[in-house]
Order: sequence, then C-alpha cells, then structure tokens
Amino acid sequence: MSKSARRGSKSPPRTAFDDACRSLARRRLTEAELRKRLSKRHSDGEIEEALKKLREYHFVDDEALIADYTRDRLRLSPRSAELIETELYRRGIEPEDFRRVFEGEFPDYDEMEVARRALQTKLKTLMKSSQQGRSQEESSRLRERALRFLHSRGFSYEVMKEVWERFGNITDLSDEDNSNTNNA
Repeated sequence: MSKSARRGSKSPPRTAFDDACRSLARRRLTEAELRKRLSKRHSDGEIEEALKKLREYHFVDDEALIADYTRDRLRLSPRSAELIETELYRRGIEPEDFRRVFEGEFPDYDEMEVARRALQTKLKTLMKSSQQGRSQEESSRLRERALRFLHSRGFSYEVMKEVWERFGNITDLSDEDNSNTNNA
C-alpha cells in the first residue's frame, strides 16, 4: 500500500492513553511532563482517565522515578542532592516530594563522599592534561578547574573546599585509587 493510500484512510483517533504510551515508550516521564504533552491534543478529563490507568499499570510512578533517577545520578555522574532536586523540579517534581523520597531511599547519603568520588574521577583527566612536574601556577590552575567542576555539580563552597583539601597535595592518583578500592 502506498503512502498516499494510507494517508487517505480513516483510522480511529488516538486516545490520551495511546499518546501517553507512545511518549513513555521513548523516555520515562514524570506525571507533570505527561500532562503537558497530552494537554496539546486532549481534554483534561481524557488526561485524568489516562493517567489513572497508567498509574494502575505502574507505567507512571513519580516516586520510583525520583529514586531511580537519583540513584543513577549519584552512581554514574555524581552530583549534589540539591542539583538533583533542581533537575527533577524542572521535570515537574515538587521539592517536598523529592526530599521525602530521597530521605527514605538514601538515609546514608554523604555529600562529602559523593563530591570526593566526583573529583577523584575528574582529577584523573585533569592530571593527564597537566605536565608531570607541577609548578605553583599549574597547581593553582588545577585547583581552579577542580573547584569549578565541583561547583558545576552543585556542591557548596564548604564541601568543595574540604574535598579539595583532601586531594590538594596529591601527586599521584593511583595511590589514592588503590587505597579507596581496598576500603570498598
């Protein structure tokens, strides 16, 4: 069948549930993101009915999304809880909901440890780009780049300063890596 023949055929209009499933097939979305997408083509009643069905099937679960998103961010791309909260707020998650789930799922969260892991990984690449013998100027530049990196990951100045003090005098990261691997 040609494309023109398919265009001329009448198919039943897509429901809000169908459109939601299509959107969720591409990417995991928050309830607020789904509402926004569906509001372009469907009435509020249709959207509510679709969301109710999606919740029943566990296709939409903001609490699970918060926990999974946070776990992935902390593991794969370490950043502060405040930055994760901001990212999720942009996706329609209320700060109170984030904090409630975060405190329940991550009671042992240690921002200093998360910042240390983030910096440890980044310092490997920064050290490769600098020369073997570090002059005072190179050390200062390395510190600036490391602190800027931690800031971009949402860490406070106090955390950045303390984490840098732990790493600031190192010359070889392989020793630090080995001691951390043995402690894990």
